[in-house]
Amino acid sequence: MKKILAFVAVIIVIYSIYIDLNFGTIPAISHASEVKENTKPSTAKKPFSYKEIIIKPGDTVLSVVEEVNKIPLSVSIDKVINDFIQLNNGIKPEEIQIGQIYKIPLY
Repeated sequence: MKKILAFVAVIIVIYSIYIDLNFGTIPAISHASEVKENTKPSTAKKPFSYKEIIIKPGDTVLSVVEEVNKIPLSVSIDKVINDFIQLNNGIKPEEIQIGQIYKIPLY
């Protein structure tokens, strides 16, 4: 009797694996792709305001941003860095030089 129950259990497991692999139990991805097709990504970037600052010895991008905005930052450090790079034609924060003028984003 145990052998018959084990055999039936194995058949049920094999059948369920067959159904799952061939037909699946998760809805088709086509629904998600329909939603993607209807949404249009925004290509226009919002211009943000900035202030031009001359870098002094000991300045970092984050310290200057905090000094210019005069409040604790409400945005992430990654956003500050990306905005700085975008405003300054690809110059990274670690590449700033003393005495040079850089655009600092205002938040």
